[in-house]
Amino acid sequence: MIVAIGTNDTLASPGSQLDYYQAVLDKMGRSKVDSLARLFVLPQTGHGLSGNIYNTDGDGKQIESKPIPNTFDRFALLVDWVENGKAPGKSITVTAGGCSLPMCSYPEDPKNKKGPVEAAESYGCSAK
Repeated sequence: MIVAIGTNDTLASPGSQLDYYQAVLDKMGRSKVDSLARLFVLPQTGHGLSGNIYNTDGDGKQIESKPIPNTFDRFALLVDWVENGKAPGKSITVTAGGCSLPMCSYPEDPKNKKGPVEAAESYGCSAK
């Protein structure tokens, strides 16, 4: 199972989805859940994973607000996992319109290390 949610989703509460997934992790254990599921969280996105990057970077400088990349081939990832035994990584990079961002498998989330907010290499996946 591959699930992706946005942190600004107003239709399906991200908090409730994270609570449910955490309950599954608590009940089954991380290694068992990792063998059958991934939950990717994409910051700043709403229902359908749509949204824009903020117009201020980590240093407080104004930047151009651009659409957040939100497309990835979940079906291809799932087929590769089920039919070829190749599980998706714990981080997937999504790219669109000159921007790239990482999607990290919960309970990790992307943290900007240093660099442009619209570049996946500026982030690392880390636990809260």
